[in-house]
Amino acid sequence: MYYTSLASVELMMWRTLEDYGLDPEAIFIEAGLDPDQLHESGSRYSARASYRLWKLARAATGDPGLGLKVASFWHPSAMHALGFAWLASDNLAEALGRLVRYYRVVNDIERLSLDELGNATRLTLHKLKPLLATDEMYDTLFATIILLSRFSYAKQFNPLGVSLRRPAPKRTRDFTKFFGAPITFDADEDAIYFPKAPLRESLPTANVEMAHASDRIVTRYLARLDRSHMAMQVKAELIDLLPSGNVTQQEVAKTLNVSLRTLQRRLADEGTNYTTVLDETRRELATQYIKRSHMPINEIGFLLGFSEPSNFSRAFRRWTGRAPGGYRESDRV
Repeated sequence: MYYTSLASVELMMWRTLEDYGLDPEAIFIEAGLDPDQLHESGSRYSARASYRLWKLARAATGDPGLGLKVASFWHPSAMHALGFAWLASDNLAEALGRLVRYYRVVNDIERLSLDELGNATRLTLHKLKPLLATDEMYDTLFATIILLSRFSYAKQFNPLGVSLRRPAPKRTRDFTKFFGAPITFDADEDAIYFPKAPLRESLPTANVEMAHASDRIVTRYLARLDRSHMAMQVKAELIDLLPSGNVTQQEVAKTLNVSLRTLQRRLADEGTNYTTVLDETRRELATQYIKRSHMPINEIGFLLGFSEPSNFSRAFRRWTGRAPGGYRESDRV
């Protein structure tokens, strides 16, 4: 299965890297992420590439509290319409319910659940693909949920407690200060414990019409995401396989564990075909490499699976109307 995450979420990481005085564009490109997608509504990144971004960011900053820092740059639009649905909810219990119900908008490597435990409501994170996420990514998620709660309810809002499977970082006091609650590291679960009473109080940001409108937007987005899933899977496999040479649809079908006929049928159902997806993927990667790297043009052609530089040049002219070298020079004028 091909796992993805909402590209706009990584805008928080971009702003964090800028705040550290680092070059976010270079780090995004090194991770294999197109920065232009940050501002494309509903665009998604490969979860594998996002994981590489967080690993690179952790190494570049050397900050064990990176996740808390990233969360400080949150904005409701980072979670598509889900962020606005949260703010428009009648109370925090309703907001948390929406987060659980629609969390797949954010990514599909995790899921959330809610349950009642005596005087607490527990929000639990279930890691479906733990090898595609870092400790800092989970720190950011939990910190963002608390910041959303404080923004919509009250600045003084604190959970009853937080449990994290991750090992204790070097500066645990930063975590305790941020959450304002006891934190258990090396725990058996990743969970936030909320006091029940505040969850039922009406929020000053509540707006029932806005909440329902946001619900409809999220639902339609998820429906489109499901319909386009095979094309996204093919694109992701092509990105990984193209450097090895010209990739056939038989090879892609094999890596996706489907028959060639199934691959062709599902792409046709989505209104596309293998040749189109291959061409679009090569075009997107080519313009990205040409504009944002100093790699030799011949090397870029080989990375995209072209056996001859002339074949790449012809394809690039067809895509842009210009030769690769001229395109690069005009972009830097």
